Amino acid sequence: MLKYLPMSTTAREELLWRFARTGDPEIDARQDRILEVLLTANPKMKQRLVDEGRLDEARAALRRVLAHRQFALSPEDAARIEACADLATLERWLGQALAAASAEQALR
Repeated sequence: MLKYLPMSTTAREELLWRFARTGDPEIDARQDRILEVLLTANPKMKQRLVDEGRLDEARAALRRVLAHRQFALSPEDAARIEACADLATLERWLGQALAAASAEQALR
């Protein structure tokens, strides 16, 4: 429906509001089923969401290790972590954070 019909910002916001979780298990289950069908029909979007989740988790793991090691992040370093969209880089930084002497060293 959204693909074929132009819609105003107000209509879009109302549609998104109506798909918010209701707390009613039956309605929430129907919404889940709609989402499953949409993601099955669009595997690229499904993969994009999976990839974004992996990036989010890698960023969170890196921040946890740095915090556990009691390394304070500069605002610039925190922004670099948040902006990093390369999983291999985040994983490299995470490995380096395990033995680094500072946050700056971990993020080289």
